[in-house]
Amino acid sequence: MLIPASPTAAALSSAPQMLLHAQETRKILMRLHYLPLIPVDFLGLHGHIHHSYRWRFKIPRALQALASSDAWQDPWNPLVIGALYQFEAVHDLPIVPGTMGIRGLPVAIEKALLHARKKDPDPWTWILVTKFPRPEEIHLFMAGRGWIFQSKANTGVMHATPDGTWPIYARDTHTAMIGRFPIPVSKAQVRLYEAAKSAGYALQSVHYARYHHHWVQYQHYDDPDIRWVNYFDRGRAVHFYPRASYGFPQSAGCVEIPKNAARKIYGLIHYGTPVTISHGAIGPWDPPGSSYLEAPLNIQQFHLAYREIPSKSSPRSVDLQLVETAVTRSPPKTLDAASR
Repeated sequence: MLIPASPTAAALSSAPQMLLHAQETRKILMRLHYLPLIPVDFLGLHGHIHHSYRWRFKIPRALQALASSDAWQDPWNPLVIGALYQFEAVHDLPIVPGTMGIRGLPVAIEKALLHARKKDPDPWTWILVTKFPRPEEIHLFMAGRGWIFQSKANTGVMHATPDGTWPIYARDTHTAMIGRFPIPVSKAQVRLYEAAKSAGYALQSVHYARYHHHWVQYQHYDDPDIRWVNYFDRGRAVHFYPRASYGFPQSAGCVEIPKNAARKIYGLIHYGTPVTISHGAIGPWDPPGSSYLEAPLNIQQFHLAYREIPSKSSPRSVDLQLVETAVTRSPPKTLDAASR
Protein backbone atom coordinates (compact mmCIF):
# COMPACT_ATOMS: atom_id res chain seq x y z
CA MET A 1 0.00 0.00 0.00
CA LEU A 2 1.35 3.41 -0.95
CA ILE A 3 1.24 6.06 1.75
CA PRO A 4 1.02 9.63 0.38
CA ALA A 5 3.81 11.89 1.47
CA SER A 6 3.01 14.82 3.74
CA PRO A 7 2.95 18.20 1.99
CA THR A 8 6.09 20.22 2.33
CA ALA A 9 6.23 23.66 3.92
CA ALA A 10 6.63 25.22 0.46
CA ALA A 11 3.50 23.48 -0.80
CA LEU A 12 1.53 24.60 2.23
CA SER A 13 2.62 28.22 1.85
CA SER A 14 1.67 28.28 -1.84
CA ALA A 15 -1.80 26.79 -1.30
CA PRO A 16 -4.60 29.39 -1.56
CA GLN A 17 -6.01 30.41 1.79
CA MET A 18 -9.78 30.66 2.01
CA LEU A 19 -10.79 33.70 4.02
CA LEU A 20 -14.57 33.19 3.76
CA HIS A 21 -16.87 30.20 3.88
CA ALA A 22 -19.97 30.09 1.69
CA GLN A 23 -22.25 30.86 4.65
CA GLU A 24 -20.21 33.94 5.55
CA THR A 25 -20.31 35.15 1.94
CA ARG A 26 -24.10 34.79 1.87
CA LYS A 27 -24.38 36.73 5.16
CA ILE A 28 -22.34 39.61 3.78
CA LEU A 29 -24.35 39.73 0.55
CA MET A 30 -27.58 39.74 2.58
CA ARG A 31 -26.36 42.39 5.02
CA LEU A 32 -25.51 44.69 2.11
CA HIS A 33 -28.80 43.88 0.29
CA TYR A 34 -27.14 42.39 -2.80
CA LEU A 35 -28.99 39.21 -1.86
CA PRO A 36 -32.40 40.52 -0.74
CA LEU A 37 -33.05 37.96 1.99
CA ILE A 38 -33.44 38.10 5.77
CA PRO A 39 -32.32 35.10 7.90
CA VAL A 40 -35.15 33.50 9.88
CA ASP A 41 -34.73 30.81 12.54
CA PHE A 42 -37.65 28.69 13.72
CA LEU A 43 -38.14 25.81 16.13
CA GLY A 44 -38.89 22.41 14.60
CA LEU A 45 -41.14 19.64 15.90
CA HIS A 46 -38.37 17.93 17.82
CA GLY A 47 -36.82 21.04 19.31
CA HIS A 48 -34.28 21.54 16.55
CA ILE A 49 -33.60 25.06 15.29
CA HIS A 50 -34.04 25.35 11.54
CA HIS A 51 -32.44 28.12 9.49
CA SER A 52 -34.39 29.68 6.65
CA TYR A 53 -34.75 32.98 4.79
CA ARG A 54 -37.51 35.36 3.80
CA TRP A 55 -37.51 38.01 1.08
CA ARG A 56 -37.24 41.70 1.90
CA PHE A 57 -40.21 42.43 -0.40
CA LYS A 58 -43.23 40.72 -1.86
CA ILE A 59 -42.39 38.33 -4.66
CA PRO A 60 -44.60 36.82 -7.37
CA ARG A 61 -45.65 33.20 -7.28
CA ALA A 62 -43.35 32.37 -10.21
CA LEU A 63 -40.34 33.61 -8.21
CA GLN A 64 -41.51 31.68 -5.15
CA ALA A 65 -41.51 28.51 -7.24
CA LEU A 66 -38.03 29.27 -8.56
CA ALA A 67 -36.59 30.06 -5.13
CA SER A 68 -37.95 26.84 -3.65
CA SER A 69 -36.40 24.72 -6.43
CA ASP A 70 -32.78 25.49 -5.39
CA ALA A 71 -31.38 25.28 -1.85
CA TRP A 72 -29.93 28.56 -0.61
CA GLN A 73 -27.00 26.52 0.76
CA ASP A 74 -26.11 25.39 -2.76
CA PRO A 75 -22.90 27.27 -3.68
CA TRP A 76 -24.10 27.39 -7.31
CA ASN A 77 -27.54 28.83 -6.52
CA PRO A 78 -28.06 31.25 -9.46
CA LEU A 79 -29.71 33.94 -7.31
CA VAL A 80 -26.76 33.95 -4.90
CA ILE A 81 -24.25 33.92 -7.76
CA GLY A 82 -26.15 36.86 -9.26
CA ALA A 83 -25.83 38.77 -5.99
CA LEU A 84 -22.08 38.10 -6.05
CA TYR A 85 -21.79 39.38 -9.66
CA GLN A 86 -23.59 42.60 -8.76
CA PHE A 87 -21.30 43.07 -5.75
CA GLU A 88 -18.27 42.58 -7.98
CA ALA A 89 -19.58 45.05 -10.57
CA VAL A 90 -20.34 47.73 -7.97
CA HIS A 91 -16.84 47.36 -6.48
CA ASP A 92 -15.06 47.33 -9.88
CA LEU A 93 -13.95 43.71 -9.47
CA PRO A 94 -13.80 40.97 -12.14
CA ILE A 95 -17.20 39.38 -12.73
CA VAL A 96 -16.27 35.80 -11.86
CA PRO A 97 -17.53 33.01 -9.58
CA GLY A 98 -15.26 31.00 -7.33
CA THR A 99 -13.97 27.53 -8.09
CA MET A 100 -17.18 26.20 -6.50
CA GLY A 101 -19.74 28.94 -7.03
CA ILE A 102 -19.42 31.27 -4.04
CA ARG A 103 -16.68 29.03 -2.63
CA GLY A 104 -13.03 29.40 -3.51
CA LEU A 105 -13.28 33.05 -4.53
CA PRO A 106 -10.16 34.94 -5.56
CA VAL A 107 -8.45 36.52 -2.54
CA ALA A 108 -9.05 40.06 -3.83
CA ILE A 109 -12.82 39.43 -3.94
CA GLU A 110 -12.87 37.81 -0.49
CA LYS A 111 -10.99 40.78 0.98
CA ALA A 112 -13.43 43.18 -0.70
CA LEU A 113 -16.34 41.26 0.83
CA LEU A 114 -14.77 41.36 4.29
CA HIS A 115 -14.23 45.13 4.17
CA ALA A 116 -17.34 46.10 2.19
CA ARG A 117 -19.71 48.73 3.56
CA LYS A 118 -21.45 49.90 0.37
CA LYS A 119 -24.97 48.57 -0.05
CA ASP A 120 -26.43 47.59 -3.40
CA PRO A 121 -27.23 50.92 -5.15
CA ASP A 122 -29.65 49.31 -7.64
CA PRO A 123 -33.09 47.79 -7.10
CA TRP A 124 -33.14 44.00 -7.35
CA THR A 125 -34.46 42.84 -10.73
CA TRP A 126 -35.46 39.54 -12.28
CA ILE A 127 -36.09 38.59 -15.92
CA LEU A 128 -38.58 35.82 -16.71
CA VAL A 129 -38.89 34.50 -20.27
CA THR A 130 -41.99 32.38 -20.90
CA LYS A 131 -42.28 30.07 -23.90
CA PHE A 132 -45.91 29.08 -23.34
CA PRO A 133 -48.63 30.09 -23.74
CA ARG A 134 -47.71 31.69 -27.04
CA PRO A 135 -46.58 34.30 -27.86
CA GLU A 136 -43.20 33.95 -26.18
CA GLU A 137 -42.65 36.90 -23.86
CA ILE A 138 -40.07 38.53 -21.62
CA HIS A 139 -41.20 39.92 -18.25
CA LEU A 140 -39.26 42.23 -15.95
CA PHE A 141 -39.84 42.24 -12.19
CA MET A 142 -38.40 44.93 -9.90
CA ALA A 143 -38.27 44.76 -6.10
CA GLY A 144 -41.05 46.78 -4.50
CA ARG A 145 -42.61 47.62 -7.88
CA GLY A 146 -43.91 44.33 -9.20
CA TRP A 147 -44.02 43.54 -12.91
CA ILE A 148 -42.92 46.76 -14.59
CA PHE A 149 -42.37 45.71 -18.22
CA GLN A 150 -43.11 42.99 -20.73
CA SER A 151 -42.56 42.43 -24.43
CA LYS A 152 -42.78 39.70 -27.02
CA ALA A 153 -39.56 37.71 -27.41
CA ASN A 154 -37.96 34.94 -29.45
CA THR A 155 -36.13 31.93 -28.04
CA GLY A 156 -34.03 29.38 -29.92
CA VAL A 157 -35.25 27.02 -32.60
CA MET A 158 -35.37 23.30 -31.76
CA HIS A 159 -35.06 23.94 -28.00
CA ALA A 160 -31.77 25.83 -28.41
CA THR A 161 -32.69 27.95 -25.37
CA PRO A 162 -32.95 25.48 -22.47
CA ASP A 163 -35.07 26.05 -19.40
CA GLY A 164 -33.21 27.22 -16.31
CA THR A 165 -31.91 30.27 -14.45
CA TRP A 166 -28.60 32.06 -14.93
CA PRO A 167 -27.28 35.46 -13.72
CA ILE A 168 -26.12 38.10 -16.19
CA TYR A 169 -22.32 38.05 -16.26
CA ALA A 170 -21.46 40.37 -19.18
CA ARG A 171 -23.14 43.36 -20.85
CA ASP A 172 -22.51 45.55 -23.89
CA THR A 173 -24.53 48.07 -25.85
CA HIS A 174 -22.89 47.06 -29.14
CA THR A 175 -21.10 43.83 -30.04
CA ALA A 176 -20.58 41.25 -32.79
CA MET A 177 -21.80 37.66 -32.70
CA ILE A 178 -20.32 34.79 -34.70
CA GLY A 179 -21.59 31.22 -34.72
CA ARG A 180 -23.55 28.53 -36.49
CA PHE A 181 -27.31 28.46 -36.95
CA PRO A 182 -28.99 25.02 -37.19
CA ILE A 183 -31.22 24.69 -40.27
CA PRO A 184 -33.59 21.71 -39.96
CA VAL A 185 -33.59 19.23 -42.85
CA SER A 186 -35.67 16.14 -43.49
CA LYS A 187 -34.40 12.63 -42.91
CA ALA A 188 -35.25 11.84 -46.52
CA GLN A 189 -32.91 14.61 -47.70
CA VAL A 190 -30.07 13.19 -45.62
CA ARG A 191 -30.69 9.66 -46.98
CA LEU A 192 -30.80 10.92 -50.57
CA TYR A 193 -27.50 12.76 -50.12
CA GLU A 194 -25.80 9.73 -48.57
CA ALA A 195 -27.12 7.42 -51.32
CA ALA A 196 -25.91 9.73 -54.10
CA LYS A 197 -22.52 10.07 -52.41
CA SER A 198 -22.20 6.29 -52.07
CA ALA A 199 -23.09 5.89 -55.77
CA GLY A 200 -20.11 8.03 -56.73
CA TYR A 201 -21.85 11.21 -57.81
CA ALA A 202 -19.74 14.38 -57.65
CA LEU A 203 -21.50 16.37 -54.93
CA GLN A 204 -20.69 19.50 -53.06
CA SER A 205 -19.60 18.52 -49.56
CA VAL A 206 -22.48 19.00 -47.10
CA HIS A 207 -22.25 18.25 -43.38
CA TYR A 208 -25.43 17.06 -41.70
CA ALA A 209 -25.59 16.58 -37.93
CA ARG A 210 -28.04 15.69 -35.19
CA TYR A 211 -29.22 18.57 -32.99
CA HIS A 212 -31.76 17.97 -30.22
CA HIS A 213 -33.13 14.90 -32.04
CA HIS A 214 -33.37 16.76 -35.36
CA TRP A 215 -31.31 16.48 -38.54
CA VAL A 216 -29.78 19.87 -39.30
CA GLN A 217 -27.39 21.60 -41.62
CA TYR A 218 -25.38 24.37 -39.96
CA GLN A 219 -25.22 27.82 -41.50
CA HIS A 220 -22.49 30.19 -40.34
CA TYR A 221 -23.45 33.71 -39.29
CA ASP A 222 -21.43 36.82 -38.53
CA ASP A 223 -23.57 39.65 -37.17
CA PRO A 224 -21.42 42.74 -36.47
CA ASP A 225 -24.18 45.00 -35.10
CA ILE A 226 -25.95 43.38 -32.14
CA ARG A 227 -27.34 45.93 -29.67
CA TRP A 228 -28.22 46.04 -25.96
CA VAL A 229 -26.66 42.68 -25.08
CA ASN A 230 -26.93 40.90 -21.69
CA TYR A 231 -25.08 37.55 -21.55
CA PHE A 232 -26.46 35.04 -19.07
CA ASP A 233 -25.57 31.47 -20.22
CA ARG A 234 -22.28 31.10 -22.06
CA GLY A 235 -22.94 32.66 -25.50
CA ARG A 236 -26.67 33.07 -24.92
CA ALA A 237 -27.88 36.60 -24.25
CA VAL A 238 -30.93 38.82 -24.06
CA HIS A 239 -30.53 41.37 -26.85
CA PHE A 240 -32.12 43.25 -29.71
CA TYR A 241 -32.29 41.55 -33.08
CA PRO A 242 -34.34 42.84 -36.02
CA ARG A 243 -37.16 40.47 -36.95
CA ALA A 244 -40.35 40.89 -38.95
CA SER A 245 -42.28 39.63 -35.91
CA TYR A 246 -41.66 38.30 -32.42
CA GLY A 247 -43.24 35.74 -30.15
CA PHE A 248 -42.00 32.32 -31.34
CA PRO A 249 -38.67 30.43 -31.62
CA GLN A 250 -36.39 31.99 -34.25
CA SER A 251 -32.92 32.44 -32.75
CA ALA A 252 -29.85 30.23 -32.47
CA GLY A 253 -30.25 30.18 -28.67
CA CYS A 254 -30.43 33.82 -27.55
CA VAL A 255 -33.51 35.68 -26.33
CA GLU A 256 -34.27 38.25 -29.04
CA ILE A 257 -36.49 41.25 -28.32
CA PRO A 258 -37.51 44.40 -30.24
CA LYS A 259 -35.22 47.43 -30.21
CA ASN A 260 -37.21 49.69 -27.89
CA ALA A 261 -37.78 46.83 -25.44
CA ALA A 262 -34.08 45.95 -25.48
CA ARG A 263 -33.06 49.55 -24.71
CA LYS A 264 -35.55 49.84 -21.84
CA ILE A 265 -34.60 46.53 -20.26
CA TYR A 266 -30.88 47.28 -20.62
CA GLY A 267 -31.30 50.49 -18.65
CA LEU A 268 -33.33 48.87 -15.90
CA ILE A 269 -31.28 45.76 -15.11
CA HIS A 270 -27.68 45.26 -14.03
CA TYR A 271 -24.95 42.67 -13.59
CA GLY A 272 -26.19 39.63 -11.71
CA THR A 273 -29.85 40.03 -12.69
CA PRO A 274 -31.17 36.44 -12.83
CA VAL A 275 -32.64 35.37 -16.17
CA THR A 276 -35.14 32.51 -15.96
CA ILE A 277 -36.18 30.63 -19.09
CA SER A 278 -39.44 28.81 -18.39
CA HIS A 279 -41.60 26.50 -20.48
CA GLY A 280 -44.53 27.92 -18.58
CA ALA A 281 -44.80 29.91 -15.34
CA ILE A 282 -47.41 31.28 -12.97
CA GLY A 283 -48.80 34.70 -13.94
CA PRO A 284 -50.21 37.32 -13.99
CA TRP A 285 -48.29 39.39 -16.56
CA ASP A 286 -49.98 42.80 -16.52
CA PRO A 287 -47.37 45.54 -15.97
CA PRO A 288 -46.96 48.06 -14.55
CA GLY A 289 -48.09 47.61 -10.94
CA SER A 290 -49.88 44.30 -11.49
CA SER A 291 -50.95 42.32 -8.47
CA TYR A 292 -48.54 39.69 -7.28
CA LEU A 293 -49.02 37.15 -4.57
CA GLU A 294 -52.68 37.23 -3.51
CA ALA A 295 -53.09 40.98 -2.93
CA PRO A 296 -52.09 43.95 -5.10
CA LEU A 297 -49.23 46.10 -3.85
CA ASN A 298 -50.08 49.74 -3.12
CA ILE A 299 -47.15 51.53 -4.71
CA GLN A 300 -46.22 55.10 -5.49
CA GLN A 301 -46.29 56.07 -9.14
CA PHE A 302 -42.78 56.34 -10.52
CA HIS A 303 -40.95 57.21 -13.69
CA LEU A 304 -37.84 55.27 -14.75
CA ALA A 305 -35.19 56.25 -17.25
CA TYR A 306 -31.45 55.97 -17.58
CA ARG A 307 -28.63 58.37 -18.26
CA GLU A 308 -25.14 57.91 -19.63
CA ILE A 309 -22.12 58.25 -17.32
CA PRO A 310 -19.47 59.84 -19.61
CA SER A 311 -16.56 59.12 -17.26
CA LYS A 312 -17.21 55.37 -17.48
CA SER A 313 -18.22 55.23 -21.15
CA SER A 314 -16.27 54.70 -24.36
CA PRO A 315 -17.12 54.67 -28.08
CA ARG A 316 -17.69 50.89 -27.84
CA SER A 317 -19.48 50.64 -24.50
CA VAL A 318 -21.90 52.98 -22.73
CA ASP A 319 -22.26 52.87 -18.96
CA LEU A 320 -25.81 53.68 -17.86
CA GLN A 321 -27.27 54.68 -14.50
CA LEU A 322 -30.86 54.15 -13.45
CA VAL A 323 -32.79 57.35 -12.70
CA GLU A 324 -36.03 57.11 -10.73
CA THR A 325 -38.41 60.02 -10.24
CA ALA A 326 -41.56 59.89 -8.12
CA VAL A 327 -44.74 61.12 -9.78
CA THR A 328 -47.39 62.72 -7.58
CA ARG A 329 -50.17 63.39 -10.06
CA SER A 330 -50.99 61.52 -13.24
CA PRO A 331 -49.18 58.22 -13.88
CA PRO A 332 -46.38 58.37 -16.49
CA LYS A 333 -46.52 56.72 -19.84
CA THR A 334 -44.96 53.26 -19.93
CA LEU A 335 -41.25 54.04 -19.55
CA ASP A 336 -41.13 56.22 -22.70
CA ALA A 337 -38.15 58.18 -21.42
CA ALA A 338 -35.95 55.07 -21.38
CA SER A 339 -36.45 54.54 -25.10
CA ARG A 340 -35.35 58.03 -26.17
